[in-house]
Amino acid sequence: MDLAMAMPDCIRLEVGEPNFPTAPHIIDAAHRAALDGQTRYTDNSGINGLREAIAEHRGLCAGRTVLADQVVVTTGAMGALFSALIALVDPGDEVIVFDPGWPNYRMQLQLIGAKPVVVATTEATGHIPTVEQLEAVATPRTKVVMVNSPSNPTGAVIDRGRMAGLVEFVRSVDAYMVSDEVYEEMVFDESYVSAAVHDTDGRVVSIHSFSKTYAMTGWRVGYAVASPEVAPFIRKCQEPTIGCVNAPAQYAALAALTGSQELVEGMRCAYRDRRDTVLPLLEAAGVPAFKPGGAFYLWVDISGSGRTDMEFATDLIQNQKVAVVPGTAFGSGNTGRVRISLATDPGELNEGVRRLIDEVRS
Repeated sequence: MDLAMAMPDCIRLEVGEPNFPTAPHIIDAAHRAALDGQTRYTDNSGINGLREAIAEHRGLCAGRTVLADQVVVTTGAMGALFSALIALVDPGDEVIVFDPGWPNYRMQLQLIGAKPVVVATTEATGHIPTVEQLEAVATPRTKVVMVNSPSNPTGAVIDRGRMAGLVEFVRSVDAYMVSDEVYEEMVFDESYVSAAVHDTDGRVVSIHSFSKTYAMTGWRVGYAVASPEVAPFIRKCQEPTIGCVNAPAQYAALAALTGSQELVEGMRCAYRDRRDTVLPLLEAAGVPAFKPGGAFYLWVDISGSGRTDMEFATDLIQNQKVAVVPGTAFGSGNTGRVRISLATDPGELNEGVRRLIDEVRS
């Protein structure tokens, strides 16, 4: 990213951020809230109207009643993840994470003093972990299993049956599941189910965000939904870190959730179209890529270049002025992969992929 920022004409395929603007009605809601004096501290868990709207929405998704008291509004999904982990995990506890997987999970565990236990997924299993893999690494110190569907970086989507199996495994070892579902609205071809659908005894803490769904990355609003027993601890753990989310942004989030969903559908269709445009380019060039069922990333195999992921990414930006993310950012087992983002201008995306192909062949 440092190299890319020093090149004004660099094609940026590394940043996981929608290239769409926040919808005007969302911005207007924040503006009105500020003008109306909603500029003070709110409850640690968030304003009542937003929590009630979230509870109603999550209840429809889970097929059961969700109470506003089960919702904690946070500084993006990152705040929800960190507060949930602090609430559930003690130093020395073990947390199962997946490779490839978003690196911030392991960073947060390092800050907490917990031990990440890494389970590798492969294309052969659709980059979805199996219960057998989890059984092989579980110990009496296993406290949490972290799940991300749709996944960053692969775009893998866990179907209903396999999600049910993962939740049952968590129940069998008396642990919790922290389910990162920030890309839930960016699902293309496959059926999607929240882990909460299978949660019958309060073991799932689901993590959500307005950032990706509503192109609100800079607003920093997310939330955690947990059982009535766990949610108060997440709320308390948020007090010494951020206190509460800024008030006008919460009113913007309320407008996003209760207003028109046209932008959401438009972004989903755009990402799917971009995926379906660049995958054939890579395939025709003999550059393998995992077909994502959701999110807005492509997991590209650059092993044909004869270089490691870091060598390739550095050469790509220096020779072709295209920035991508080296695969080992998502786990040590990914030296032959890079991640590219579909959340960019289609013209730049297509040109960037063509240059990537040229670099693989060079």
